[in-house]
Amino acid sequence: MSVSNSSRAGLIAVFFTICIWAGFILVSRHGGKSVLTGWDVTALRFGVGALIALFFLPRVALPPYKVILLFSMFGGVGYAIAVYVAFRLAPAAHAAVLLPGALPFSTAVIAWLWLRQKPSPSQRIALMLVFVGIALTAADTLSHGTHLTGMQMFGDLLFLCGSSFWAVFTLLLRRYPVPPLTAAVSTTLGSAILYLPIWWLFLPSTLNQAPAAEIAMQAIYQGVLVVFVAMMLYTFAVRRLGAQTVALLMAIVPGLAAMAAVPVLGEPLSMLTLAGLGAVTTGALLGARLVSVK
Repeated sequence: MSVSNSSRAGLIAVFFTICIWAGFILVSRHGGKSVLTGWDVTALRFGVGALIALFFLPRVALPPYKVILLFSMFGGVGYAIAVYVAFRLAPAAHAAVLLPGALPFSTAVIAWLWLRQKPSPSQRIALMLVFVGIALTAADTLSHGTHLTGMQMFGDLLFLCGSSFWAVFTLLLRRYPVPPLTAAVSTTLGSAILYLPIWWLFLPSTLNQAPAAEIAMQAIYQGVLVVFVAMMLYTFAVRRLGAQTVALLMAIVPGLAAMAAVPVLGEPLSMLTLAGLGAVTTGALLGARLVSVK
């Protein structure tokens, strides 16, 4: 039984999205340890992204304002603020489990409540494994018993909020199907219009204190690779494979990012976190078997 051309193209798009998302966790955690605030990283994401979006704007037909607003609130501003603040509080391994790792669970629950789409028996097993991984990560945070536990737990909760925002965005892409470039342009421009004036006028910033190399790294990775390249690949994959299948496949990211964080960021992995990674990775591999072959 062979995979159709449509499914094969979707799988290729997912592969490159996985690579960018794994790098996103490392780069964002590095930014969280730097002098930059989470508000600054969000501003770089949408500021640079908006410049690219303006270049592509004449080539796309924007969706209705309501759709742009929804895309921007969930796939843009809400997601970005939650995760970039969280990266200052919790380690990369926790981000790996609770962002892409929790995404299958968040997507399935929201799809069930909103769209009345019940997971299949095979999906339920995969999702249960993902839930176990989330619980083990929470247990790792609580096991420290230090004055930093509360801050780290808050960071973990923010990661889960970010995962939920992205799950809603994933399902919005299915409800309001648009070409990948249109999704990237509309989400980025809408987010820039909503967020940048508030950041400029009211939010704390240390942008003028940060090294130029740090600003450039965050601007290029967040504003170009994450906002545009990964967004278009992700949207393309959702259209070819379906929202829940893509969400399950994206759970491969945790293992890649968490293992890379050990040498790159110097953040060791606890046994509980390793067990959580094993659970979500197993769930992802089980989910990969559910890709449609037509």
